[in-house]
Amino acid sequence: MKRIIILSVGTATPHVIKALSEAFDINQDLLFKILYNAPAVFLDNAEEELAKKAFLILTELGLEVLVQNTDETAPLPTEALDVSVYIKDPVKLSTVNKQLSEFLGCNESESLQLLLNEPSVVLGGVSMATAESLQKRIDAEVIASNPKLDLYTIEFTANAEADRQKLINLIRSQEIAIPGGETRWVRNLTYEQLNQFLTRYRSQHEMKIYNQSYSRFRILLEDFNPESAAQTDFLVNEIGMPQEALAEIHANLPLLLDESVNHGELEQKLALYKQVGLRCSDEQIPFGKYSLAVSNITDSEKFREILDKFFKDVTYDQSSGTWKTPLPLASILSRLLEKQLEILGCEIEYEY
Repeated sequence: MKRIIILSVGTATPHVIKALSEAFDINQDLLFKILYNAPAVFLDNAEEELAKKAFLILTELGLEVLVQNTDETAPLPTEALDVSVYIKDPVKLSTVNKQLSEFLGCNESESLQLLLNEPSVVLGGVSMATAESLQKRIDAEVIASNPKLDLYTIEFTANAEADRQKLINLIRSQEIAIPGGETRWVRNLTYEQLNQFLTRYRSQHEMKIYNQSYSRFRILLEDFNPESAAQTDFLVNEIGMPQEALAEIHANLPLLLDESVNHGELEQKLALYKQVGLRCSDEQIPFGKYSLAVSNITDSEKFREILDKFFKDVTYDQSSGTWKTPLPLASILSRLLEKQLEILGCEIEYEY
């Protein structure tokens, strides 16, 4: 007797569920759980002829499949993960949206809403195999998170420092380490610590919650030794700075070293930069919608053409010198607009 195991969703889409349901008389909801929580047992104690038939059908549909004897050990259930997508190159938004809609089996307007609502959690309660399959099929960064095992950050957004400090002290009373003088951010809270705090205080105060697996950071180069061959070689060969520009770069620090990295990358990169001898700092990038302030607008006609793709009835007074977005945009749209305007030579500042 044979056991058929689905190892991953592979190149298949949710549309295969209906075909499998009809072919093997299996409930569609159950099939969805099997496919997106793979590896999972599809058929057990199957006759060899049925096993061969199932293997052929499943592989033709794009699934990764394993056939084993029933006396072999079946795979254990995998942990349930939430999966987020981050688009590093905003120009690829439409491409990634099409890829995501195909993977999820939904229309592109639905997948676009998921992408615009950063941190863009697109799947919940699925396996690592599903996250890995998505990564192979999408031109974006895929991040898998176990929400009950990950750490969290709270950003207090009240304008008054005294109000923020009061909440910081409440968390500090739970024996949670917080750097002295910090009045806005509390990091590295466990799922239990976060929920304990939110149960009592969330409804009363302004705050934002970040799963640290999804958090994004900038890394700034604060200082380096231009006389150190190890440091200058690293900046030239690993970072890509021109050798002849190092003196000017050193005179104009700080400099943006990494535009956006996730929390795991942040720790790895900071450790590497420190090992080389570079002095760096990091800034957390808030999630949400942003406004842009645009200056150095030299081609007003092309400037308007670009803005018309993002806003209706754009007004621009050339004499003002600076233009601000009439409405905040989702992060990915802000970055897309920024990239197009920078090609025109415009200078951009973010207003969070």
